[in-house]
Amino acid sequence: MLTFSHIADIFLRENLWPFIEKFRSSTAVSRMALEKNMISSFITLGTPHESPDTALVDQTRGLLREIAETPSCSSNTIVKERGIDTTCICSSSLSGNFFTTNIEEFVAASSYLPLLGKTDSSVKGDGIVPLDLAFMEEPARRVVLPECPITGRPIRHIHVLPTPWNLWDPSARSIPLDDADATSYVSPDIVAQWSQFIR
Repeated sequence: MLTFSHIADIFLRENLWPFIEKFRSSTAVSRMALEKNMISSFITLGTPHESPDTALVDQTRGLLREIAETPSCSSNTIVKERGIDTTCICSSSLSGNFFTTNIEEFVAASSYLPLLGKTDSSVKGDGIVPLDLAFMEEPARRVVLPECPITGRPIRHIHVLPTPWNLWDPSARSIPLDDADATSYVSPDIVAQWSQFIR
């Protein structure tokens, strides 16, 4: 069984593993997955794995700090003790810039600044999640995707722009980017770069 994650990794690492381990979940699937070692792969795509003290805002409302303080959620436990092949993948395609007419650079700067407390030229990521936060500690595998190998286009977090109204209405539509240029973690040419880690 492959456990696949995007931003949902925060929920999975915080809730799934500790819940199964501490409370022996009543769900047959959870119990069977842990006891029979059915989870063989855990892949995260553009997922933050830490919340540094320099962050202006904790966008995960403390979840990442709680995960860091829970030994059963550590990379060492997941990989070595449970034998789950763990791969963290993030794009390094986009830099943030507030002084630009490029909407993606502006959105990246708006995302990176609250998460890291900085937006200098060294900060790169997928436009939402900066590389500095996208990886679990070793022994988890780290994979950086610089751009689409076929088109040379940047690999975005997703092909929509986040919008503030999603905070109070999660079902509200985001602003779609031009589909002709949309390259994200789930684009066929990009899936081919990380699907090799599915076990």
